[in-house]
Amino acid sequence: MSPFTEYVVKLSLGLTVTSLFYQFVLARYTFYNWNRWYLLGYSALSFIIPFIDVDQVLERTEIANSTMVQAVPSITAIGYPAATDVVAVIPQSDFNLLELLPFVLLAGSLVLLARLGIHFASYLQMLRSSELVSDEDIRIYHSKKDIVPFSFGSAIFINPALHSEEDLKEIVLHEFIHVKQKHTFDILYSELLCILNWYNPFAWLIRYAIRQNLEYIADRAVLENGMDIKQYQYLLLKVVGVPEFRIANQFNFSSLKQRIIMMNKMKTARIHLIRFLFVLPLMCVLILACRNNIEALVDGKQVENENVFYVAGILMDGETGEPAKNMPLKLDIGEKFKATIYSDADGFYHYEIDLSNYKDSVLYYGINGSGEYNRFGGGASFEGHMVNRSRFYIYFLTPKGRNENNQFPYFADGDNFFANGKETDIESIKAYLIQKAAEFKVENDLILAFKRAYPKPSEVIVKFGNGYFNQERKLVGYESQTELFLDGKKVSHDEINKAFEEQPVAELFPIRIDSDQYNSKNSRMYYYTFPTHKDAPPAYLSKNNFEVVDANQFDTTAFEKDAYFLDGFRQTYGIGSNLKPLKSEIKRVFLFKGKLARYYDQKLDKIWWIETRPEPEIYQRPALASH
Repeated sequence: MSPFTEYVVKLSLGLTVTSLFYQFVLARYTFYNWNRWYLLGYSALSFIIPFIDVDQVLERTEIANSTMVQAVPSITAIGYPAATDVVAVIPQSDFNLLELLPFVLLAGSLVLLARLGIHFASYLQMLRSSELVSDEDIRIYHSKKDIVPFSFGSAIFINPALHSEEDLKEIVLHEFIHVKQKHTFDILYSELLCILNWYNPFAWLIRYAIRQNLEYIADRAVLENGMDIKQYQYLLLKVVGVPEFRIANQFNFSSLKQRIIMMNKMKTARIHLIRFLFVLPLMCVLILACRNNIEALVDGKQVENENVFYVAGILMDGETGEPAKNMPLKLDIGEKFKATIYSDADGFYHYEIDLSNYKDSVLYYGINGSGEYNRFGGGASFEGHMVNRSRFYIYFLTPKGRNENNQFPYFADGDNFFANGKETDIESIKAYLIQKAAEFKVENDLILAFKRAYPKPSEVIVKFGNGYFNQERKLVGYESQTELFLDGKKVSHDEINKAFEEQPVAELFPIRIDSDQYNSKNSRMYYYTFPTHKDAPPAYLSKNNFEVVDANQFDTTAFEKDAYFLDGFRQTYGIGSNLKPLKSEIKRVFLFKGKLARYYDQKLDKIWWIETRPEPEIYQRPALASH
């Protein structure tokens, strides 16, 4: 691996870790200013960390052999030849495509740099065509173009003809925050980050996170100045449009739904600031991963288990719950290595794959078996040292001729073992998997019992034991952890079944628990007897089936008791924000009756249709007269 390629890999890893840590640890909390400096600081550190040399420190302190250091793979080691060969190395061509890498990356960067130049030229053109109306600390420009309000540098651009005087005050306040806190620096930095790392999707995610977080900061400042939250959210909806300049701070930055969610959140307790302390060990791990080849640091000795990938799992009889003993499993590694391994008396199997000969190859390992059971299998693909070794499979096997057991294997997290240097502690892994198999067996037994009791469920949702099952006989939740909603109201499963005795489910929105995405069930399930949006109805349905209501005379208390659509979407708890517009924001009101009302909801004879936006922006607008 050339020094340039090595640097690109290390830089990419740093940006990846920075992005993932933000998305999974920091993003859902309201420490927006802290998040701002984290995104800027640690993405910038990713450019520097590859140059930090900790090799001498490791040698002086004699900790290169420590379990902690060995648990962190060295990126540099990917480019070193293996000490021993167990399986023949895949031959490579004399021509190295990596030699073209610098030119490919440069070409992509030049394209994006030109794109940025075009955006900047468009901005200058806008600047010349706009009228300067205020030239104090902040310059305010009026434009006659149909633009979304935005700011760049110390300038704010608006089209006053598109907004009311009251709305303009809130818009200017929002953009004022961007200008005073110099958010343009963040925007330009994120553009430069993507120009240099255009090939890395995590760089684009960081760019998106930076822009999104800036909007959170400005939104909070506006609300802290006394703006009503619902009024402000509707203001955002009213100015939705296509951004004029990608390099500017856009008032209606596209993550509108997420912005509304964050606005409605309570401020995070300051105790959660402790999460930022985890950034320090994370940086240490990155620095260790960017060290030189670990083999050179321990007097030329091969580090034990550094090049080993562990295949492990438990096989259980899906009907009896007993271990599947002596089960032959076919193991394929790449195209050249094949082996047969067997489960032991406890149904446990494991195999160690030596990766030392596969450092520069993309490999796939597959494992499958059948015997007295239906065929099953699993596998993973990986490249050299870039291996995820933290998951094991637990199978509940189906005897041949039957199909009642759980279709997919369960996953057991192996991080506790690999992170603590226990790769060779096979007995501990086995004990852990046997324990997890016993836990999963409870659920598997519940699924089997349900399928035997209900060959073809007639109800939408069946409560069996402590579980909820759907008509496809899938376990979708538990009574203790899954809330059920019908048309926006929390109900029991019996109420849901009663509602759908004579009609199919219109829409269903399941929401999963945040923790274990592989084995978790739904935390909430929203059922609807009506669709939340539909295509525009045929024109003949509109004829004589609606009334035009004067928006000034409309009684907004109807929102509390009647069904209504807002700009094309049914407003119901569980999807979106269930918004209720202010009377001053309503532009057009129609009362749908008869066949037109029943097109949207078969059990209703009237539905309000409320519009707060221009007609072309109304989702699937029916053929109504323009008003």
